[in-house]
Amino acid sequence: MIRRAETRADFEEHADCWRASWPEDAVSVEFMLDKVAREPERLYLNAVEGGRVVGTGVVGRSSRPGHRPTVVTVVPDCRGRGIGGELLDACLEHARSLGAAHAIGMVREEDAGSVAFVRHRGFEILDRVVSLVLDLEPDMAAPTPPDGIEIVELDESRHEGAFAVYSEGVVDSPTAAPLESGTLADWVDDVDGHPLKLIALDGDRVVGYAGLEMRNEADGIVGNDLTAVLRSYRRRGIAEALKRTQIAWAVEHGFRRLTTSTDSTNEAMRGLNEKLGFRPGPALLDVTRPL
Repeated sequence: MIRRAETRADFEEHADCWRASWPEDAVSVEFMLDKVAREPERLYLNAVEGGRVVGTGVVGRSSRPGHRPTVVTVVPDCRGRGIGGELLDACLEHARSLGAAHAIGMVREEDAGSVAFVRHRGFEILDRVVSLVLDLEPDMAAPTPPDGIEIVELDESRHEGAFAVYSEGVVDSPTAAPLESGTLADWVDDVDGHPLKLIALDGDRVVGYAGLEMRNEADGIVGNDLTAVLRSYRRRGIAEALKRTQIAWAVEHGFRRLTTSTDSTNEAMRGLNEKLGFRPGPALLDVTRPL
């Protein structure tokens, strides 16, 4: 039986099932409830068998125009019985009802069964994404920023400047399909719930942005939202200063792990993450199909 997650108990079962298949991305119930509050059209589905949730489906929002993230998962011992296909059909129908032209999903590169599943259902590989994890240590202190640059927390008076930096970062992301940053109002609404939003200032000008989102507070996990620097200020160490400040803040506030991901072709960011001590997780494939 496929049913929509509506109650807290539904979301708790959804989170447990998701964790069984994606232990490296064990998001909390609070993370999902916050997403639903900010995206009323967002869909979470549970596949129930024998009183147990054995599969999940999610439809969310994307920075790619006309695309809707559509992700399904089934616990390993219940695969091959049509549950994933039923979940996917329900998710695709919801994405169509929202006016999406394409669905976009993700699978682990090494999971041959899942890759075959999505290919059989008309998905094609769009991008290869490297997931990364940093285990936080007590001695990770905040850095000294480059000369003339100040790192501070974002306040309302600088929303427009920060959004301009964010927008350049989104547009310059080396993805197969172009991304769009959306509107200022939507961005402010989205980042409003982030526990940390940093900007880099050159005098009064915002030249860098970086945010952290709460992935799972109980497990001590935060995730990197996006790190962006104005084109004319890149290669000066500003991105590194922003990320190191994030790390120091996370350590100070008792978090244990910081997660991030980057396109495999983004060599500059991959190199910076490796320099900061991030270790690679499973490589992911972004896959898409028309609706």
